[in-house]
Amino acid sequence: MGRLSSVLLQGIGVLVLALVALSVVGTIVGIALSVVVTVLSILVSLAILGLMVLAIVGLVSLFSGDEAASTETQPPQRSDDPVTTEEGLRSRYVAGELDDDEFERELERVLGPDERRGRTDFDRSSSRQPSSERHRLWER
Repeated sequence: MGRLSSVLLQGIGVLVLALVALSVVGTIVGIALSVVVTVLSILVSLAILGLMVLAIVGLVSLFSGDEAASTETQPPQRSDDPVTTEEGLRSRYVAGELDDDEFERELERVLGPDERRGRTDFDRSSSRQPSSERHRLWER
């Protein structure tokens, strides 16, 4: 029995050693996986928190920015008195600050293309003669 008992004792020792080794490996793997899961959990939590902050900022800017956005998207209003700007252009033209082409462009911008075509007091044939046009505008 001496020999059989020593073999059994060695077998049980090897089995216990294997169980201890497996439990150590399992513990190390569990710790590593828990660290990975913890890091992933933190990343997901931060991503969700960031999305919530962006949603709140978007809603606040949407509701508080109505007045500013509505004024920015409206086209600039024309002057209530187009005669004043037209007279200003004429005085600049007569003073020689604008040449014929610049005067025509600015006048069309101020009056608009439809109003510009409907005006009968502007003679396009005299636009070829800058001095006579200036003289005619000066007499007004």
